[in-house]
Amino acid sequence: MSNERRPILGRGENLVEPITKSSGGGPKKYPRSYSEALELVTSNLKQLESEITKIPEEKRMNKIVVTVRLHEDFLAKSYTPETFFRNLNYENIGSRKWITDSGKESKMNFIKLDPNNIDNNIKTLTSFNTKSFKDDLRKIEEINILNVDETVLGFEESWDNGRVELVLHPFEETQLVLEKLYSLLDLTAEQRQKVKYKKYDNGPLFVSTIISKDKLKNVAEFNPLRTVHPLKVEVNSFSKDPFIVKVKEPVAPPIPTKKIGIIDGGVNLGNPFFSSYVTQNFEVASPPSNMFTQHGSNVASMALYGDLYGMKKDEQLMPPILGIESIRVFPTSDSDDIDLYESIDLIEEAVPKLKDVDVFNVSVGPIGNILDDDISRFTTALDQLSYDYKKLFTVAVGNTGSKPSPLNRIQSPADMVNGIGVGSYSINQGGDYSRAIYSSVGFGREGCKIKPDLCEHGGSTSRPLQVLNSDSFSMNNVMGTSFSAPVVAKKAAELMLKSKDVGVLTARALLTQNASNEIQEVNHELGYGACISRTDDILTCSKNKVTILYNNEMSVKNSAKLRIPLPQNSSAKKYKISWTIVSDTQPNPLFAEGYTSTALEDTFYPNENKFNYRLGKTSYARNIVHQSKEIQELKAKGFNQSTIQASSTPMKFASEADRRNEQKWDTVVKRSKVCLAKTLDYPFLTVHALDRETTKTRVRYSVAITVEALNYNGDLYDEIMNEYRVLQPINVQLENELRISNKF
Repeated sequence: MSNERRPILGRGENLVEPITKSSGGGPKKYPRSYSEALELVTSNLKQLESEITKIPEEKRMNKIVVTVRLHEDFLAKSYTPETFFRNLNYENIGSRKWITDSGKESKMNFIKLDPNNIDNNIKTLTSFNTKSFKDDLRKIEEINILNVDETVLGFEESWDNGRVELVLHPFEETQLVLEKLYSLLDLTAEQRQKVKYKKYDNGPLFVSTIISKDKLKNVAEFNPLRTVHPLKVEVNSFSKDPFIVKVKEPVAPPIPTKKIGIIDGGVNLGNPFFSSYVTQNFEVASPPSNMFTQHGSNVASMALYGDLYGMKKDEQLMPPILGIESIRVFPTSDSDDIDLYESIDLIEEAVPKLKDVDVFNVSVGPIGNILDDDISRFTTALDQLSYDYKKLFTVAVGNTGSKPSPLNRIQSPADMVNGIGVGSYSINQGGDYSRAIYSSVGFGREGCKIKPDLCEHGGSTSRPLQVLNSDSFSMNNVMGTSFSAPVVAKKAAELMLKSKDVGVLTARALLTQNASNEIQEVNHELGYGACISRTDDILTCSKNKVTILYNNEMSVKNSAKLRIPLPQNSSAKKYKISWTIVSDTQPNPLFAEGYTSTALEDTFYPNENKFNYRLGKTSYARNIVHQSKEIQELKAKGFNQSTIQASSTPMKFASEADRRNEQKWDTVVKRSKVCLAKTLDYPFLTVHALDRETTKTRVRYSVAITVEALNYNGDLYDEIMNEYRVLQPINVQLENELRISNKF
């Protein structure tokens, strides 16, 4: 097969089988005794009762939202004090991260309670004698009302007035909550009509309105309020003076069969470079503006033609193989005050209707770094659309990378967990790349700590990108993450165009698997690294580097075994095995520190026949085929065999963000391991489906595993094909074949 094309291998799901894993862990150590906890909780409830009486009627509902703050050792979902909540009739309505006085990360739960019952709660605390209730009390550090400085987030001292986003806790009486909010803001009837809000099922109430600084403190004390932060949009990519267009439009172009969705300021459809390739069926009611149409057209130019920097004068462009569906979401009704909620409303209307568009790009968003304690409506909306309709969003991370921390952190909605946050790299004279100085940095939030996910060339002052303008006679030198993101969108859509075996999750897995960074190099500046240049290279293998796809779904709480097709008849001495796992998840904006409701936890097992034998804290790994005598001796001494084989999972990452926390709940996992052949015997991965605070029972996933035989003169691809006949090369049309068959 040495002279033939070698497509990556599909149907890896035929190598998947269910398994049962034992749950580990021992008894949990509690920070205080039950009697100490009882005294602490009693004191907190008495103080809480006093605090609630001081809340004015206009700043509260009949039920009050308070925080139950847990000890730092009890972050997991399984430690939520559900028995405490249930016995005292407290409704758990969300959670978010909480930094303790000692600087440790913990979490707070928001609960809704009837203040008239607190006195009775105090009296009945000692009547609950179950172990679960007593243990719940021992987890609690504080019970109190959220402080104003915990609700007002992201405002600079110079801020005087402007549009804000308020996130309110869920109440059944939505209209009554809004009426009280309007009264606190002292809004006229006309002003109330301009307020935009959105209530999601099982989610918070999001409100967009204009507010002044003197009203901010007043509304910050509104008990149903969870957070408030500034909400401002501007186009902050960089461009220089335009110059005369140097290229010619394609001749007799056919209409591409597959399109990318570009969510931006619109495209000039009268421009012959765009007219045959762009449609625009969804637009906000307000007329287009030159500034936003220019930005949208520049982004569309990158999506259709890429960087035109190296093109010669009068060189004719190749017809693009992908078209564009432009969704014009800017400017909104008042061009001086962009109301992002108008834009999101249109996005939520358009995306479900565009059934043939799988990939959407977003290169415009709100100003301001993401906040761990706060989930924006924009992020929530895109994550929900992605999950419900199986769409992929690529999002520019922002251009604040040169600002001091934390102002240089990525911007919403690049923090979405079901999409790809795209940063920019620049290229020096030697051809090496590094993060572009303007490109915003990670880390991301819980569920997507590695942000940006991927990087693309975004241009620099010394080596800009060149794009077509809105008009047909000029071009611009530009730079910015706005122009990196559509290139990643184009590559994702190309993968799906070139192979019907590649869906949204698989495209994301393949782009991540083939990104430039090795795992130990992952960092908060470049994420998984630079995107590979050609998608043809992603879809094909070399004779000794083979990629296998596993596309499947599984029930939550279950585990599955993914066999790695390592041929027994190969004489290779050393292998590198790398894998990327991507899943999608139902977003949960009520639980900021638990935003991903499902995830997959992976473990690598190099040898199917090697088990651990344990006695107390002593453990030995032994091979049941080659070390049976030693195993019998261990068993005679009382050693017990593990229920599953001995694992050898490498460290996930070695970045600063990852040293803070493992990415247990992330929707993307990328790892690799170099192994001597003699240590491998039917190796496999296991994936365990985790869930928290969700009614969803299934997890969709895609896995790309690459097996590379190092310094090997044989043909690993043929060896795998001969031994694992359940695998099949995926159907692929490479770019030249597409152009010939479609006469591009």
